[in-house]
Amino acid sequence: MQDERQFDILSPDFHANPFPTLDRMRAQGPVVGLKLPIVGRTLLAVTHESCAALLKNNQDFARDPANAGNRTQERILRILPRTLGLLASNMLGHDDPEHRRLRGLVDNAFQRRTIATLKPMIVEIADRLLDRLEGKPEADLMAEFCRDLPLSVICGLLGLPERDHDRFKNWLSGLKDTANIFTVIRALPGVISVVRYLRRASRPGGGAMPDGLISALREAETKGQTLSEDEIVSMIFLLFGAGQETTTHLISGGLFALLTNERQLRQLRQDPGLMPTCVEECLRYVSPVQMTKPRFATRDLEWQGRQIRRGEMLAAFLAAANCDPAQFEQPHAFDITRHPNPHLSFGTGVHFCLGFQLARAEASIGMQRILLRFPHLRLATASREIRWHKRLGIRALERLPVQTAA
Repeated sequence: MQDERQFDILSPDFHANPFPTLDRMRAQGPVVGLKLPIVGRTLLAVTHESCAALLKNNQDFARDPANAGNRTQERILRILPRTLGLLASNMLGHDDPEHRRLRGLVDNAFQRRTIATLKPMIVEIADRLLDRLEGKPEADLMAEFCRDLPLSVICGLLGLPERDHDRFKNWLSGLKDTANIFTVIRALPGVISVVRYLRRASRPGGGAMPDGLISALREAETKGQTLSEDEIVSMIFLLFGAGQETTTHLISGGLFALLTNERQLRQLRQDPGLMPTCVEECLRYVSPVQMTKPRFATRDLEWQGRQIRRGEMLAAFLAAANCDPAQFEQPHAFDITRHPNPHLSFGTGVHFCLGFQLARAEASIGMQRILLRFPHLRLATASREIRWHKRLGIRALERLPVQTAA
């Protein structure tokens, strides 16, 4: 087992410039062992090839530890309050056929609202948020735009009243340092409040709009099967968390990358048609989701040149895969024209991100609208003074202070 102290993947310094550490990890081989906070002893796939292989191999690696002879999760769920325990039972923690059943029902509900029909709502929300910045010479885009846009979009998609959006922000504001168990514990009351709210909203007459995703989930049916109330609540929380936080850090990290690469920013302003490839490069270069949920070996095997024991925990370190020189030319460079761009930021295999189209649309529209509205947008401080959160698995800026006027 490689000494975990050699690889810092949590600190603000790492997130400010992860490439040297990621390069050193890959130099150790396709799989590196670490002891991670809260998660514990974990093997990380750190090359593009090993990450893709891990995520596509559902025979040798299971998402549910019980399917690998590991009863740890079941024991944890038994001691958690029921309100929290059900959150761990979302479809990301299941293998087929249960994962296929849940995914099919959610896909059924999602198909009612195509991305094309959602884009006008995203534009309207983005413009409304930017209206509040008009006349302000300086702003913190993280607090005043990057967080609010995905939050309002996912609430609108779910069919939750706009008046409740600020309540969600307050309830979940404590989940910023997930590497610290005491911070996580302090945030639990807010998480419990969210779950209780979502349980009410998931019921008929609970306040959710009839044309929203919550109502669609309640009515979804595939081959005579429907979602239980617990499954709906767990799914809503998953969609809310995944749809809000990760997109927040994609937009903020993408804007920071543009504002610290003047030539790329100028090229994008001159040719707005580059926005699709720009978003893909932000997904690769920023890698807001640094690593996947763990998998568990279903048997003893030799994999990627390493002996793996049944029940052992592995995860795909997407940040390392996304700058693997075996897959990407000049992987440390931010290049908005990069094509093809086979990043793994949405994962791969059966657990491929459900909301990938929505995330792309939000990032594209969000960055497009703010650059259009503020043609002289620039950082309000030196880039080296911008701080990142101490986080496990998420690359997140603390603030994004900018000047909006010439």
